[in-house]
Amino acid sequence: MTRQRAAGASYARRVAYCAVMCALLIAVQFALSFISGVELVTLLLAAFSYVFGVWCGVLTAAAFSLLRCIVFGFTPQVVVLYLIYYPIFALIFALLGKCTFYMRGGVVVAVAVNVALAALTAAPVALAAMKIIHISPAADIALNILFYVLGGLFLCMLALYDASLFLKNESLRKRTGSIVVIATTAAALTICFTLLDDALAPFFLGLDGAGALGYFYASFAAMLPQTVCAVVSVFFLFAPLTAILKKLNR
Repeated sequence: MTRQRAAGASYARRVAYCAVMCALLIAVQFALSFISGVELVTLLLAAFSYVFGVWCGVLTAAAFSLLRCIVFGFTPQVVVLYLIYYPIFALIFALLGKCTFYMRGGVVVAVAVNVALAALTAAPVALAAMKIIHISPAADIALNILFYVLGGLFLCMLALYDASLFLKNESLRKRTGSIVVIATTAAALTICFTLLDDALAPFFLGLDGAGALGYFYASFAAMLPQTVCAVVSVFFLFAPLTAILKKLNR
């Protein structure tokens, strides 16, 4: 009976943590919705899922995806987008928290990280250099600058990761390598969020080919600053935030 009560108390406590995090996610998204391109939902949900595991992360993500509609309105496209993206996002970071093979490094992991970061570095730089995205003259300049900034951030993480492979301090090497992997994953998923939105929008909004292409181009105006924000916030704040959450999860 004592064990059952302890298990019930632990379960209730974790549900309470999910509720508090869901409320925090909604509050943060609402507070920062007035600042274009700045968001901390990625950081908070990633850290929470990483520490509390699959079911807590996915439950919080699903609840957040539905309850945010009370604040921002029930738009079918957005509801479907959030219900697909955020539970998957939470699942990925929960698995990263459980399967820490990437911390140990090794040739396979090092090659995979280098390939991913090299691709993420080259893609935005190539888009900016070839001036592929066209919205308006002023917007094109701003977007191309953000493309170069994003490519520069990925290049810095690539250099940092490769440099960490030669560190003699094993603990520091693992911490550096893992935060680069986590920040890169957050950035890649942020990009996937926009691409998923681009895929759903034509169906829900009834856009033709030209309209869908215009929506795709315009979406870069939101995606680029959000991706930069995700990289920077996760890289610098993920470790201290997970340290705090681990103390709650004891």
